[in-house]
Amino acid sequence: MRHLSFLFFLLCECSAIAQSVEESELIARLNFSSTIPTELLATRSVVLFQSSIPQKDLDECQSFFQQTGIDAVAYFDIHRMLAGNDIRKAYASYLANRGIKFLILFQKDEKGYRLIFCSFNGKKDLVDVNSVAWKQENVSLNELLRTVYRFAVSNLKKQNFLINDLPEMDITINPFTGRINESFSVEVKSFKTAIPKFGNAADDAELEAYLKANFPLKYELVDSDASEESLYAKGFRTILRFVHARGIVAKEILGYDVTQVARSLPSAVFINNEIQIKTIPSSEVIYKFYFKNIEYGNVFLGNKWDADLTWQDALRNHIQAYKINQKIN
Repeated sequence: MRHLSFLFFLLCECSAIAQSVEESELIARLNFSSTIPTELLATRSVVLFQSSIPQKDLDECQSFFQQTGIDAVAYFDIHRMLAGNDIRKAYASYLANRGIKFLILFQKDEKGYRLIFCSFNGKKDLVDVNSVAWKQENVSLNELLRTVYRFAVSNLKKQNFLINDLPEMDITINPFTGRINESFSVEVKSFKTAIPKFGNAADDAELEAYLKANFPLKYELVDSDASEESLYAKGFRTILRFVHARGIVAKEILGYDVTQVARSLPSAVFINNEIQIKTIPSSEVIYKFYFKNIEYGNVFLGNKWDADLTWQDALRNHIQAYKINQKIN
């Protein structure tokens, strides 16, 4: 796995991207209040920032947090952190082990800058439904940070003093406990595979219809929140997972060498049941599926990069490639 610092500087060259689906869903769980969190200056926080935000803005943010008493111990690209189930789980475990109590979402769009402060629940979904949150926004980052400072010093007692001068960003978190293989798992042919639902009726119906018509192996659709431990106890040995992120980020998460990545990524896709090469910009948000052994955590990516722009196309690419590789009709 490569350091996040390399990715950050490379991604700064990419165009700004809109708020991701996962980020929007996270924010939709929040219940905004006009009151600043009472423990903000007494506990640890992390900043989840959008990749379009430049380094100078992150530095300015950390400088004001230090003056204010907000102990932001680390900064993470939010789109990377929310890229998939395995990734969320690994980050949540890391945050819990570091005693993180608050998430600070740092956003920028055509209207200006926005900071959202919310409690971390210690789980992979990060925040509880209707979790109380505090939001401030301004067209000027400096004015936004000054507002946060004024609210904090007027309402809270500063208890954090040993705070980093600069944002800590060079933190690598490996989401996988097992080996990463650029091959296909033979276990999928021999054992029942768990395939998590998306959690919405339309996508779940489409997923079920596709699998019924195109996946002639033992599988069962399972709840998206089902733990892998409980699935293993029920006899499942493999699970289908995916990463949803910018192409270069997805490749880095999955252990590919990204030091030589160009502005475009060739992907092996299926069109009319024939394999073709599709070129996708490395900054484009894609889906990449993989099978994982539940017991040991070994990941099987397939023998070609088969990511695509929609989950439907990416799933078709991966299932078709698996069937060809394993000689399944």
